[in-house]
Amino acid sequence: MSDSLDSLVRLRPTGGSGWAGSLREEALASFLEQGLPTRRLEEWKGTNFAPLGAMDFTRVGPDHSSGDTLNRPCVEISSEEHGLVFIDGRFDAAASQRSDLPDGIRALSLAEVLDDEPELLTGKLGQLTDLKRQALVALQTAFLEDGAVLVIDAGARTVRPLRMRFISTTADAVSASFPRMLVIAGENSSVTLLQEHLTVGAAPGFTAFVAEFHLAEGARIESVQIQSEGAERIHFTSVHARLGRNARFHSHVFSLGNGLVRSELDVQLAEPGAETMLCGLFIGRDKGHTDHFTTIDHAAEQCTSDEEYRGVLGDHSRGVFRGRVIVRPGAQKTDARQSNANLLLSDHASIDTKPQLEIYADDIRASHGSTIGQLDSDALFFLRARGISAANARLLLTGAFAHGIVDRISDEELRQIVGAVVDSALRSLEHGALETGDPSEGVSKQ
Repeated sequence: MSDSLDSLVRLRPTGGSGWAGSLREEALASFLEQGLPTRRLEEWKGTNFAPLGAMDFTRVGPDHSSGDTLNRPCVEISSEEHGLVFIDGRFDAAASQRSDLPDGIRALSLAEVLDDEPELLTGKLGQLTDLKRQALVALQTAFLEDGAVLVIDAGARTVRPLRMRFISTTADAVSASFPRMLVIAGENSSVTLLQEHLTVGAAPGFTAFVAEFHLAEGARIESVQIQSEGAERIHFTSVHARLGRNARFHSHVFSLGNGLVRSELDVQLAEPGAETMLCGLFIGRDKGHTDHFTTIDHAAEQCTSDEEYRGVLGDHSRGVFRGRVIVRPGAQKTDARQSNANLLLSDHASIDTKPQLEIYADDIRASHGSTIGQLDSDALFFLRARGISAANARLLLTGAFAHGIVDRISDEELRQIVGAVVDSALRSLEHGALETGDPSEGVSKQ
């Protein structure tokens, strides 16, 4: 292991007894055995995570050395919302809002549960991950300390989205944060959840986020995740979901940051009638690198999956998409669809895309495909001929392409929130292109 990773491991919290402490120790041993993933591994061929090994970490979690001096505008959950705020992976009770939650829904911090109700986690926390083959998940689990725990009773429903904000602060130190999330959804429950990953400050750092969703029979979860951390921040996300009979898990992932990003999503359709929809949008600018690796495991019959990811890449950015769909023996009557469409807005941008189908049953319907292209020159000419500037014409076309993913969010409030963030990212991409003097890059400046 490199000296810099030694510096990170030395900052790991010590102590802790019981199964949680044993889990941390098992995870650390697993990570030390595997080391950082390299491009020699099939699942990591498109991404070099060596920059993580070059960091010299000085802090894990919040900086308490100078007292409560963090300036974090727009972090608090408003009184009209419900949700939790985490600063550098630790729960911030003052900024959170969890009073008057709908009946049957509890929003807790993991640290609280570990202290007061550890039985809630038994058989759930860490059960959907594989520490022996997922090195970064093992690293994240070795630092297991705090995060969000949502417990949804049978039949409980949210009236409006639950909002989770994970804020990473950098200041002048190279810091790391390891927030966790566990969602336990009872039978026929229904929850809409927004997760936001943001950065305050510009120093280098690392965020590792792992989430597990357990959906009982008939449960429904719509999960929206926005990642917009800064260029100096390395971001790793690994989300795992297990669906019971007739459960529905709809995921919407928006990767809008311009640093090094690896996003993993693993969904197991474990019982008949389960359904999942995976939607993703990644916008690349500057020298950003975004890697999406998804797996949908059809392990039971009569299950449905619909996956659509889109990429918009400008400047010198690079995107990677690996979408794997597995249809197990006996998973008859499977209906699986997968697609990945990409726009390259610069001669220097690139995309590495590889949708995959692995089929071991014969009575199924499945399709997959990917496309790579540029903005339609005829459409641009049509808009320019009607007095629309070149920049605004690009914005209209690229915005329409991106909003094809945004519009798949069923909750209207979330569509508006995400749409505004996506539009801001597209304007930022165009602004950077105009500053370099290359009008072929970007989308629009307003």
